[in-house]
Amino acid sequence: MDRINADLLRTFVEVAKVEHLSRAAEALQADQSTVSRKVARLEQEVGVLLFERVGRNIRLTQAGRRLVGRAERILDDLRDAIAEAEGAVAAESGRVCVAFLHTVGARWLPERLARFLESYPAVRFTLEEGTTAEVMSGVLGGDYDLGILGPPPTGVVDLEIHPLFRERVAVVVPVNHRLVGRSSCTLEDVAGEPLILPRSRSGLRRVIDAAFAAQGLTTHVAYEGDDFTIVQGLVEAGLGTTLMPMPLPVPSTRVAVIPLRDPPIARTMALCWDRRRTLPPAANLFAQRLIAEVSDPFDLAVSA
Repeated sequence: MDRINADLLRTFVEVAKVEHLSRAAEALQADQSTVSRKVARLEQEVGVLLFERVGRNIRLTQAGRRLVGRAERILDDLRDAIAEAEGAVAAESGRVCVAFLHTVGARWLPERLARFLESYPAVRFTLEEGTTAEVMSGVLGGDYDLGILGPPPTGVVDLEIHPLFRERVAVVVPVNHRLVGRSSCTLEDVAGEPLILPRSRSGLRRVIDAAFAAQGLTTHVAYEGDDFTIVQGLVEAGLGTTLMPMPLPVPSTRVAVIPLRDPPIARTMALCWDRRRTLPPAANLFAQRLIAEVSDPFDLAVSA
């Protein structure tokens, strides 16, 4: 069985298709004797007869009928695997695995994927959302080619890191909140309110907590969650106030966005990959396209 190869299976499938050695030999552009020897060799490896003679023709045995479908699937899988391997070395038709934070996936990343695919429509993307820690470990573990996370981790020597843009954080309140109408506000203005914030394990939460601590302020956290759509919904229902990267996950008339002025909070978002590995050509092409777009990345507008 160890000596069964694609050539033997391909010959078997062709003979099974026409149930005639000479016609199969013509289709395979081989001598009939060669085809016959390959069929006999496969039967020897399998240990059962796959064909029986009926006059001048042959037909599949019961064992042959069971094997032919599996053999066709094996050959199809092999062709697909070869095509994927060829695509992995072709920048314009490869696959790119990208992990990213939730806020990046809301608008920023889809817009850039769409523009990239206009130029390289044959490239395929596998996308996975996660926390900063999950993105980083997935990239270092080889699960993803590229990661988009923030704030960029420090002291991780195996990560190649390129800042892309900065997410501005604003205060988001219900539309009937006392702060509505203000052109800006401070952390002190919201420190005593029930806050709806990302989980403490997230990179953004660490940025927010550090900002409050630097002002000597404590927080009253009413709810923690990493799905910003849910966070926004809780604010819309009047259950609290949040600090959220802009823009909002979903445009809404039920909340108001108020810029922070003291202190302003922002989270730098960065592209990363494992510098110990060579990026596949398609992933490298996408990475260079993202890096090339960075001009003045640190002043995105705060808006609803």
